[in-house]
Amino acid sequence: MWDGSYDKPASSQASTWVAESYSCFLASGSKRPLIAKTLLNTAVFVNPGSDVLLHEKNIYMILHETTHTLGFSSSLYNYFLTSSGSRLIGHITSGSLDGSTSKVINVEPLTNRLRNFFGCSTLKGAYMENSGSSATAGEHFERRMFAFEAMTSGLIYQQSYSEFSLAMLEGSGWYVPDYSYADPYWYGQGQGCNFLFSSCSSINSRFSELCTGSSRGRTNPGRGGGFCQSDIRSDSCKFVHPNVNYDCDNIEAESYARLPSLQSFGRNEYAKCFEGTLSGNSGASSTSFCFKYNCVGSGSNTKLEVNIGSSTHTCTEEGSMSVSGYKGYIKCPDPLTFCSTVGAKTCPRGCMGRGSCVNGKCVCNHGYSGKDCAGL
Repeated sequence: MWDGSYDKPASSQASTWVAESYSCFLASGSKRPLIAKTLLNTAVFVNPGSDVLLHEKNIYMILHETTHTLGFSSSLYNYFLTSSGSRLIGHITSGSLDGSTSKVINVEPLTNRLRNFFGCSTLKGAYMENSGSSATAGEHFERRMFAFEAMTSGLIYQQSYSEFSLAMLEGSGWYVPDYSYADPYWYGQGQGCNFLFSSCSSINSRFSELCTGSSRGRTNPGRGGGFCQSDIRSDSCKFVHPNVNYDCDNIEAESYARLPSLQSFGRNEYAKCFEGTLSGNSGASSTSFCFKYNCVGSGSNTKLEVNIGSSTHTCTEEGSMSVSGYKGYIKCPDPLTFCSTVGAKTCPRGCMGRGSCVNGKCVCNHGYSGKDCAGL
């Protein structure tokens, strides 16, 4: 069940639940779900109209609910199968996280993918949410470890349906996913066991994914800005939560921007978010900016060209970069890291199987359109 950022039962349209899903009929032998039902609360579920970002947000909610019915559910974990078709045993375990006991799902290829991704060879498996009602705890990936993954509890912008959601379904023994459809994801990549298991109070200032204070900055997916904060599922770990008013894909974000004439907004601009204090006056606070960019070179020779207004500025290493005619600076990310993650040219959701990815843009088949060939 998806309960947004709330912890309420799905009982009536007057409540705050957004959607719920459950399997209705299982195969007699394999117990694979065959028929399922998803309910949307029309009192809460917002019709996006022409708002493409809200439409995208709703699509991820539907993907989330569908994944629950396919196997990402406590009611189905016990039916998972081995490669030989027998009932899987011992894959539901537990682990300690910030003094709380969390359910851990240890199935392949999920566990191996997680160990390689985080760089933590002792990771038991996928830690599941340790707070909330029975519709939340154990039913979702743990938010503090998987902040922007679509199978965490809570609907936010800039989510990713990553390889880990697909690996959980493959681990059920019922499916063989096509991983080319997974969204790019790098929250916590290569950060090791300390990122996963140290107390939030001790690591908020140690990892780039996390933050301190409450200032405006760049989200980990890099598509826009937001504010540093924790939430009810993140165990006090603070990260920059996306705000649609500062989303570079939002054409209306120009109204909320400092120095809008220097920036680019809208889904067809392919701009990314950069942090800095750039301003017409000295002493301005740090904020987020949306700039078009280009990655040139390779390996240690990678450079990042950032289009600021009508001029191009080049980042050769991480650090502060001044802009002629303005006070303050733009923060250059490490070019190699940026260009292999946030700035990598990828197509959203594999163009939904309705087109081809050419140089990071979807070329849609006849009859389909949008950034991901789904009309978005």
